[in-house]
Formats: sequence, structure tokens, C-alpha cells
Amino acid sequence: MSRTTRLFDLMQALRHHRRPVSGTVLADELGISLRTLYRDIAALKAIGAEIEGEAGLGYVLKPGLLLPPLMFSEEELEAVALGLKWVEERADEGLAVAASEALAKVAAVLPCEQRHRLENSALIIGPGWKRPQAVDLEVLRRAIRDEQKLEISYRDQQGRHSSRTIWPCAIAFFESTRIVAAWCELRAEYRHFRADRIETAVATGQRYPRRRHVLHNEWLQTLLPCSVTAMVYPVTTPSREKEQLKMEQELVFYTNPLSRAGIVHWMLEEVGQPYRMEVLEFGTSMKSPEYLAVNPMGKVPAIRHGETVVTEAAAICAYLAEAFPEAGLLPTPEARGDYFRWLFFAAGPMEMALSLKHAGYSMTPEQELQFGCGKYETVVDTLASAVAGRRYIAGETFTAADVYVGSHIGWGMQFGTLERRPEFEAYWAGLKDRPANRRSEEFIAKAMESQAEAGSEQPTNS
Repeated sequence: MSRTTRLFDLMQALRHHRRPVSGTVLADELGISLRTLYRDIAALKAIGAEIEGEAGLGYVLKPGLLLPPLMFSEEELEAVALGLKWVEERADEGLAVAASEALAKVAAVLPCEQRHRLENSALIIGPGWKRPQAVDLEVLRRAIRDEQKLEISYRDQQGRHSSRTIWPCAIAFFESTRIVAAWCELRAEYRHFRADRIETAVATGQRYPRRRHVLHNEWLQTLLPCSVTAMVYPVTTPSREKEQLKMEQELVFYTNPLSRAGIVHWMLEEVGQPYRMEVLEFGTSMKSPEYLAVNPMGKVPAIRHGETVVTEAAAICAYLAEAFPEAGLLPTPEARGDYFRWLFFAAGPMEMALSLKHAGYSMTPEQELQFGCGKYETVVDTLASAVAGRRYIAGETFTAADVYVGSHIGWGMQFGTLERRPEFEAYWAGLKDRPANRRSEEFIAKAMESQAEAGSEQPTNS
């Protein structure tokens, strides 16, 4: 094995490990000695790879790192050329242009000999069966990317016309046709629509209520395995067995929209996994024997994930981040200190100090020692210092701690329990417009409107 190939394999191995991995494990995977591994890691660091860790502790490749490919094998090069040329010939104009540009970018970073092989590949794409389409596929692709509902006019195989509102989640490219997979509001189920039979498609400007990848997984689990298309063109996804197991573990969210359960609602939207919401009423269903068996405190929020029950908003956020690591809401190991510190600072001293202040309770110096939160002013100063000049509370990425801390800062400033400071306003401004938060806020706003219309009195947080 050449040194270049070995370095490339090491990069790929590190990418496959989300958590620190020992040198012994890496050396065994690559079939090399530990001495060679340490030398190769040093070589990768020297050319810009951000590999953190050291011998005896383990190594992790910093997320988001992009390096030019070190080398392609002949078959990898042929696969790249063939795939991009297929897109040029078979996809819509926008993707065809993008494929051509991507091919040029790949060629630009290759050594001369490999660039020549790429540009003069012996594998060619023959003419396909092209059907005229009234709606450009780019319109459909944009709707999927933006998670937007579409109003379409559709003509079926018998020539009958209908108007539908669909939530498109995937486009399948076959030699003879293009198929749009979508949830159809008219039929209340997932349906397939041939792109050449879609006569008009207009974006509604409305987001569909669940994330695209959630719809995609539901589609794969329901309609697709039973279809003729699936038997002819089998679909495989990474870690399919793991995903199926997660789908079997139902996720139930117990909530009332007028409570701090809104924090967990935001977190669930960030996670992007399917969940069932059970809205409970204060003093009635929240104190029922059925719910007290879930949470003896008779409070929300709570979740049930399979057989696991978790209560308390901070604990639920931490649990979901670890239960669904693919959502990226758990920080890298070096940022875990700040992550746990500020997540539970907000759940402990901060929440208690703000609650006491809101209730008009003034503590004596002796009581400040007895209560775990300390002085309100000290808590606020500490929190302001923690978020000053930082986009996220722990490291360089958005995490579950930002959901929890951000919720308290946003609500505190809105309802007057937390004074407005430039540090708080700048931090909250970077979080409040996240799509997941907007969806949870829309749900709360609708609940408040319904309560106002009913003339009922708003309950206190539970």
C-alpha cells in the first residue's frame, strides 16, 4: 500500500468515528503498526487536518473539515465521471449545469495524469428516453430543499385532472421517467406522482409540518417497501437496521403549550425524529392516574421513548441529544464541560433565581447561603459573561444547551423576568429564527389564540 493511499484511508477511518478512537483501534482497522499510525497522523496534521487528541487518549477529526482528495483509484475516477455525466444527460438543466461545474472542479485539483483520465473517460452515457415536462424539475427540487408545500394540477394515467396540495420529500430518477414522492393532503397518504404528468406546480409559501428527512423515512417505511418500484429498484439507506429500531421505539411528548414544555418542543423539532404529542390540561388530565404513572409530579414536560421515561426539560434535552447523535446536538468532547455546565446552570441557579425575583422574594445574606442559586445579580452577571461575544454557549456548534439556555433568555426578556442586556439580545438574535424554534413558537401562538378566544385564564408554568 502506498503512503498516499494509507493517508487517505486514515482520513476516511477518522471520518467514520464520531467520538475519540484509540490509536490501537485505528491501527487494527488499517492493518498498520502503531508507530506508522502516529507518523501518519503527524503527516496529516502537517497538511492541515485538524485531528485532536494524542497517544494514549484517542483521536477525533474536527467536524466540518474539508480537504481536497489525496488520490482517486481508477475505479473511483470512472465512477465520478460516469455519475456526473449521467446527471448532465438525464437531470434537469439546473442539475446538468451543476454537474458540469462539479466535474470541472474535481478535474482542477487532480494530478495531470488523473485529470486526463477523467476528461477522457471511456464510459459514456447513451441517449435516454426523454418525456416533455410542463414543470421544471428545479421547481420541485427547490420545494423539497425548502420543505415547502406545493399546489399542483395533476393528470393521471386515464387522463383525469385533479388539484392537490402535496409535501414533496424525494424525486426518483429512472431511465424512462421521474417520480415525485410526496404526502398528498387530498388522499391523506404518501403517493407517487410522475413528473411529466404534473401540469402546474405553485409554491404555497407554507412549510410542511415535519422535517423533510422525517417524511422521507416515513415514506420508506410505509409506501415504498410495498411498491413495484421498490422491488425493481431496491432502496438501501445507511444503518437501515438501526433506523428501523428507532422507528419501532415510539417517541411520545407530553405537553401543554402554555408551559416550559415549549423548550422540549423546540428540542424535538431540532432532533427531527417522528413523535406523538399528547396535550394535557392543568389540574385535570395532568393529574390523572394514567399520567401520574408517567410523571408522579403531575407536571409537564415529559417524554416516553420506547420503555424509557424522562422528565424535567433539561434532562429531556440532554437525553435526546445523546439518543439521536445524528442530529448534531451533542458537542465535541472538548466542549462537553461548557455544555453540561451551562445547561444545568440554567436549569438550577438561573431558573431558581429568576423565579424568586419574579415572585418578589428578597433574600437576606444568610438565605443567599442557604439557597443554591445565590444572588439574582450574580446569576445574571455570570450568564451575561458566558454568552458575551459567543454565537453558541458550548464550542463552535449549536447544541441542546443552546435550546435550553436560549429559551430561558428569550422568554425571560419577553416576560420581564430577565433584564435586557446587549449580551442576551445578541445571543438570542442568533437563535430565535431557527426553523425548529419558529415551528414550536407557532404552535404556542395558536394555543394562546385559542385560549384568548375561549376567554380562559392563562395557567402558570408547570
